[in-house]
Amino acid sequence: MFNETKLKKRRFIEEIVLFLVLALSLIGMGITDFSPLESHRYWTLMIILLAFASIGLAWSREEYQGNIFKILIIRQVIHWGATLITVSGVYLLLNTGRLNYESTGLIIELILGFSLFLDGRNLGWRFSLLGILVGISAILAAYVEEYIWVILLVVLLLSVITYYWEKYRRQGLHENK
Repeated sequence: MFNETKLKKRRFIEEIVLFLVLALSLIGMGITDFSPLESHRYWTLMIILLAFASIGLAWSREEYQGNIFKILIIRQVIHWGATLITVSGVYLLLNTGRLNYESTGLIIELILGFSLFLDGRNLGWRFSLLGILVGISAILAAYVEEYIWVILLVVLLLSVITYYWEKYRRQGLHENK
């Protein structure tokens, strides 16, 4: 009973983090279009917050309980540090005139989607799914002017699929006991 309550609480926290990351990444894409200097600060702060959130979410997982520093913290710092360096490289290209503001936002969104997808290896399939969604939103934004409605439809569809997938998985776990 205690483990089940702890698991539900962890899933709830994960879902809040997933929603916030999606919302903040879409906001970041808009900020990049309108205020490039502020967007650089925004993305830097967001990546740092993602690193801390990833460490915090993975901290509770059983496989990291033994050697938390080496396995978890170093891995996450390298992962999100590389993401931060890559985003800084994109801003270097923007400052040299190789990219425009709109392209910069889309590229950063793709980088963030890829990083989230890869971090799903450590945090679970939901983060990989979120990475795919963030990447798709960047591609949709490039082709569709009013892309927010398409993204909301995709989010709704993925939420329904995730809900039924989790329900199916839980039923399978209870039947095996």
